[in-house]
Amino acid sequence: MMKANVLLKLWRDRSGVAASEFALVLPILILLLFGTAELGYVLLLDKKVTTGAQTAADLVAQQKSVSAGDVNNIFRAVDSILQPYTSSSAGYTVASLVADDDGAVTIEWQRHRGHEDIDEFDLPEGLLSENDSVIVALVSYSYSPVFGELIFEPFTITDMAYLRPRTTVAVEFSG
Repeated sequence: MMKANVLLKLWRDRSGVAASEFALVLPILILLLFGTAELGYVLLLDKKVTTGAQTAADLVAQQKSVSAGDVNNIFRAVDSILQPYTSSSAGYTVASLVADDDGAVTIEWQRHRGHEDIDEFDLPEGLLSENDSVIVALVSYSYSPVFGELIFEPFTITDMAYLRPRTTVAVEFSG
């Protein structure tokens, strides 16, 4: 009878249930917290990459001619936009694409930092008409998660901006 009373008393005792449940739920809550923070970092970086591409294309499209120094200054401006993220994980390309009388698109010039030369740009259908040009700016960022590979694998965020030159038919590059 004594054993039965002890077992019944233990069965009715609820004093450690909350602590046990908390111990079971805590890892899930920590994972959700880290995941939310990581998602915030990624969304902010994606916005900065988009802004950087738009800014680079806009700064080139405002000119009649750009030099290597001008392009380097534009890349420094994009570095500033990406702050507080480090620019060592970023790659930039600006290029002028021109369509001839037949509508064939050629790369008039391109400059890059952290990228290789691009042989062909995928332009949206109908973007360039005959004897027309467009400035293309490509910004990519190799993102390594803040909390290691606990939630996300490393990946690359890329954005491309297309703008028509404002003051001339085609922006020239003067070495």
